[in-house]
Amino acid sequence: MLRHLIWPALLLLAGCTALREPYERPNVAAPETWTVPAAGVTAGAWPEPEWWKVFGNEELDRLVAEAQAGSFDLKAAGARVAQAKANAQIAAAPLYPGLTIGAAADRAKSQSGPGTTLYTLAPRVSYELDIWGLNRYGAEAADAALLATVYGQDVVRITLTADVAFSYFQILSLNDSLAAAQSSLENSRRVLRLFETQRGAGKISRLEVERQLTQVAAIEAGIPPLIRSRKVAYDNLCVLLGRAPGSLPIPAGSLRRIGAPDVPIGVPSELAERRPDIRRAEADLISANADISAARAALFPTVQLTARGGVAGSSLDRLFDGPTGFYTLGLNILATIFDGGALSGQVDFTRGRKAELAYNYGQTVVSAFREVEDALAGIEQFARQEDALQEAAVHAREAFRLAEIRYKEGAGDFLTVLDAERALILAENAVDPARFSRFTAYVDLYRALGGGWAPEEGAAVPVAKAEPAGTQ
Repeated sequence: MLRHLIWPALLLLAGCTALREPYERPNVAAPETWTVPAAGVTAGAWPEPEWWKVFGNEELDRLVAEAQAGSFDLKAAGARVAQAKANAQIAAAPLYPGLTIGAAADRAKSQSGPGTTLYTLAPRVSYELDIWGLNRYGAEAADAALLATVYGQDVVRITLTADVAFSYFQILSLNDSLAAAQSSLENSRRVLRLFETQRGAGKISRLEVERQLTQVAAIEAGIPPLIRSRKVAYDNLCVLLGRAPGSLPIPAGSLRRIGAPDVPIGVPSELAERRPDIRRAEADLISANADISAARAALFPTVQLTARGGVAGSSLDRLFDGPTGFYTLGLNILATIFDGGALSGQVDFTRGRKAELAYNYGQTVVSAFREVEDALAGIEQFARQEDALQEAAVHAREAFRLAEIRYKEGAGDFLTVLDAERALILAENAVDPARFSRFTAYVDLYRALGGGWAPEEGAAVPVAKAEPAGTQ
């Protein structure tokens, strides 16, 4: 009998065209080579997964490890993956038969006789024939969405490690800036003492002393903003680690003691496979592509088979005695006659979403190329700037030393000393920010290269290679 119920459903397949939406990865042209050469960059290779270890700093290694274990953002990303797994399980459930069991007790009484009670115990099996692929496409969309969420978790992890490195380097750079400010302040106070001595001997006027007092006060005024900036960077580092501000010792190192690393950098054509945000964008696109197939399948009738059987009796103790069994088989076909265009509108909506995500994918890819190029330019130019500023600082220190000697010997005036002092302060204060900018460019480059990330073997999107149009 079941065979006779299935045949009408199979007849609906006559003349059916394939409903799967064809998928093809958007073609985004990649440059053949990176246009900006940078010193310390090795072509043809990619960074290691634990890229931050190239700086050779154990404190940074420890901070990154703690952040990966304690970051609330990373834990939230893991929770989103768990939600996506559950959603994929829900979406796949209609592909399997459903089994329920029901028990009932019905009391009936007529005017001419005593009442009777009928007890029934009946399991029920139902299964929707996925003729048009509605459930299958929905499951594929959920699988792709799950993979996109996994890639999103990898993006959060890469961003987290880069932010930890940035905050750590910022703190070390501000330590150096504070040390330079304290050195400038000590130099200015030494010159002030010299002027006060000269003033006491009647060799200079009060004007020179007041001008130097102004210089000392100006340097002192520049120290509190540096301390505040370091505190802000420190608080941010604590939050990245999942800690409350103040629960971590402030790093006391120096960025000057960390060497610039050699960065392995691959070819542009491979970048799309090495960045989880690009893989996430494609997984979103593939999910939307499957949604189109599901929306098209929803235009056709649904076919459901049901089978119900069980036992019945007038008393519980006789429920399983005697010929009380029964069964029913059913075939339900449900087709939408008129819905005001809701189903066709859903098809148009999913097509529009796919188009949007295709453009988003292209934008993500070209933005990735731009980020690498910008980081390479930063490494190259900030390195040149740092070298030039260090040389300027060397000359400024020597000029200040000579000006101070000449003034003590009476061969120079106080204006020469003041000018040399200001030039030294400007030169020394410029070196550390330039070095920090250079290290920021290194962090940006590692981030732009995908942070050493590579997809695990077998982690490809399961529906990335969809069947061509015309297949089912």
